Amino acid sequence: MDPSSVTRQKAKEKIGERLEAQYARWQQQRAARSLKYRRALDPTVEDVRSLCLSLRRQARHERVLFHYNGHGVPRPTANGEIWVFSKNYTEYIPLSVSDLK
Repeated sequence: MDPSSVTRQKAKEKIGERLEAQYARWQQQRAARSLKYRRALDPTVEDVRSLCLSLRRQARHERVLFHYNGHGVPRPTANGEIWVFSKNYTEYIPLSVSDLK
């Protein structure tokens, strides 16, 4: 898929749909349990924190897979930080993955 061939919003949605379909195919090949997916397209710092806390609470003793697909954002830092939007969507802010425990 060429993200430049559609609007920014549509590109985000298509990328999210394709990633979800890919994980679903892999899951069918591996186990009988179904996966739960939560998409966060262009999330803010608080969106990511809130989503991670919620997912960890729901998972209890199971695993949580966090897939960061940062198109157009800076690469994750050597210190384990990913880049997410500020509250007003005006700038990227580094968020330490270790803070998401």
